[in-house]
Amino acid sequence: MSYVADLLGSGSRIPLTLLAGPPDAVPLTSVTAVEALARLQRAPAGALVVVTGRSAAKAAGYQLDIAVRTAAERGVPALVLIGAGPLPITAARLAERADLAVLAAEEDCDVAEVVLYLGQVIRGDAGDSLARAQAALRIVRELGDSPDPADAGDRAVALLERVGAVLGRTLTTTDATRQGDAEPIWVAGRRHGGVTGPPDDAVRLVLPAVAAAIGRLRQLALERATAPGQTRSDILTELIVTERAQAGALADRARLLGLAVDDLHTAIWTTPDRPAGPDPAELAERRRLFDTLTLRTHQAPLPPGESWNVARLAADIVLVGTARVEIREARARQMIEAMRAAVADEHPGMVLRFGIGTPQRGIDGLRQSATEARAAAAIAARSRELVHTFDAAGINRVLAQIAGSPLSRRVVDDLLGPLDALGAERSAEAIATLCAYLDARGSLKAAASRLALHPNAVNYRIRKIVERLDADLTDPDTAFALHLACRVRLRD
Repeated sequence: MSYVADLLGSGSRIPLTLLAGPPDAVPLTSVTAVEALARLQRAPAGALVVVTGRSAAKAAGYQLDIAVRTAAERGVPALVLIGAGPLPITAARLAERADLAVLAAEEDCDVAEVVLYLGQVIRGDAGDSLARAQAALRIVRELGDSPDPADAGDRAVALLERVGAVLGRTLTTTDATRQGDAEPIWVAGRRHGGVTGPPDDAVRLVLPAVAAAIGRLRQLALERATAPGQTRSDILTELIVTERAQAGALADRARLLGLAVDDLHTAIWTTPDRPAGPDPAELAERRRLFDTLTLRTHQAPLPPGESWNVARLAADIVLVGTARVEIREARARQMIEAMRAAVADEHPGMVLRFGIGTPQRGIDGLRQSATEARAAAAIAARSRELVHTFDAAGINRVLAQIAGSPLSRRVVDDLLGPLDALGAERSAEAIATLCAYLDARGSLKAAASRLALHPNAVNYRIRKIVERLDADLTDPDTAFALHLACRVRLRD
């Protein structure tokens, strides 16, 4: 169904000007032509009437008043006058009251072409749709590829406006990730909203090309905006995992990239609820997860002086907040909620566990906060918590530091090696028993209560453990070292 509004705008092959009346009040069912204003009394109801004679341009005001009144009485929704200028005020008011649209075509136009074109539009002929679609696609080709990423965003806006003008329809973009009739816009393999327009054959033909072009332009703009962040991500990964002796050289590179390594850092360790299997699709989904969190972090509004960078370590992702003042736990939890929202939108069904490290200063502090966050995320995964965090002081921070040191881990493994030789199941039982006994300060009764065993069973196990370790638990240093080793192992 067509309206006068469909005949207007730069998308129209025939320039028409609306002189008076509403452009979308009454649908147009057909087109007819009359030679003069006096012949309007024979016009069929519902038809757009083209007055083919050029006398309308020279008609007196009262003649135009009569013509408008006659057309309204006949049920004509629109009049096209050849070469007419502004209508008299009385005629314009009559047209408004009667919901009659009065239009003007240029005086030197081909009247036959005007009537033919209007008939095509009103009947919805394919010729008009194809012509508008071809004109729109020329603009897509012109603006859809930007050699310079710097102007990609501006080109996307211009493309939408110019294509809409040629089609004679308004095209809009939506940010919704799922939109019923919108043509999806894909950026970096993910849907980022879509393009939509009113029902129209030409619009339907052009929308896929418009959406693809906007996706390419957005991809260019995104790559330009996130390139420094991707480089910082690589440096951040190296700073977290490298040996301390090598961190100094990396820090200089990080400073050149704008990473404020000397400020305070708060790490958030993110680990999927279950490890990735060998399925290539699942591995690809994990890579997409990193891209999703990187993009959302880049787009997140941040307080002045605060920055966040993302690093990937195997299957886990680390988000590091950096500022000159301490980023508190509440702020870290806000970032976690933003990440969860992004995952819910683009990776439905994926569950993440989070660990928050304490704020620490400098390169060593960055590594310490990441170590704490990793330990906290491991605890969250075991306890089925969403988020686990360490307080500023506590044994878990000490255990996290020991667990994060390769040298300390070797010491722990050496101490507990004789128990590890028993096999995974018996070793875990022995370490849990020894830890409970040392937690209870050597009380068999208290240890038995913790383990839900009889004290005699605990006594038997401890004797076997002591024999295997060849250790003297009455020696404070030996007991302390074994106690710490058991706590680190159980924390894992």
